[in-house]
This record gives sequence, C-alpha cells and structure tokens, in this order.
Amino acid sequence: MNIEGIKDTDTQRHIYTHSLKPEDNKASRSTFLEIFNSRAQDYVQDKRPCEYFDLADQNGFISYKSAVFVCNHKNNTLELGNCSDERNCIRVKLSKGGSLLVNRDNIDDLLMSIGMFSAKDQGLIMQAVMKDKMAQAAKQKSEEHEEVDKLMDMVKDE
Repeated sequence: MNIEGIKDTDTQRHIYTHSLKPEDNKASRSTFLEIFNSRAQDYVQDKRPCEYFDLADQNGFISYKSAVFVCNHKNNTLELGNCSDERNCIRVKLSKGGSLLVNRDNIDDLLMSIGMFSAKDQGLIMQAVMKDKMAQAAKQKSEEHEEVDKLMDMVKDE
C-alpha cells in the first residue's frame, strides 16, 4: 500500500494519506468498495435465521391469540395468511433476522397478535402497516381519478 506523508515543518504535524492502489502493480487486492458491496449484499439477503422460529411447534406453526403463523425456513420468513402472491402481502424486515410476510386480508389478525413480537419489531410492523395503508389509499385514489377521466372523455365524445 502506498503511503504519502506531508510534513509541515513549522508546526511539526504530520498528515498521511493512504492509497487503495496495490503496490508495484501486484495482483489486485480487495478494495473498500468490494468489501462494502459484499457486506451490503449480506445485509440485504439477511441470512440470520428468524428468531421467532424457536416458538414454532413440530409442524412449523406458531399459534398466538387469533393468528396462526407459518415458519417458512426456505425463505426465512414468518408468514400469516395466504402468502403465495406477494403482491397482496406486506413484507417487514425483522430486527434480529428474517422477515414477516403478511397477507393484507390478515392485518387484523396481525394487530391482535402483535404482543408476540419484540418492542422493536412491533414498531417496524406498525410502521410498515401504516405505510402500506397510505400507499393503498393513494393507489385507489389514482384509480378513481383515472375512472373519472374516462367518464369525462366519454361525455366529451357525445
């Protein structure tokens, strides 16, 4: 690694800069960006197992109050409701690993059983539910606006 030093003779302070270039054109080493990208990829994939899997029975189900959660070890998710179509689901990344996948039709069951989760996860869940509710309202308003535009176009044509 190349190190360049700058010496200020008046104040006797030294400033050193480091270069990420390999010395003498040797085989390239891992750079900061390669390390950062690999760590970021690990974070996004979040390979830590979901901590709530420990609460499951031998069949992989967690029954808490009115909700029955399914432990999906393959996808590292805790699922509530029919999660076969993720477009109709809310995904919440859990604080200690894994994620919660909830069908929008089962939000009430989730909120009734929110006491099962840690305080940090409860906050993440509530935040995700509120964001999804606002997004769904905006989507519905946009669709209604498109319908009104179509009706206005039909009236103009007549």
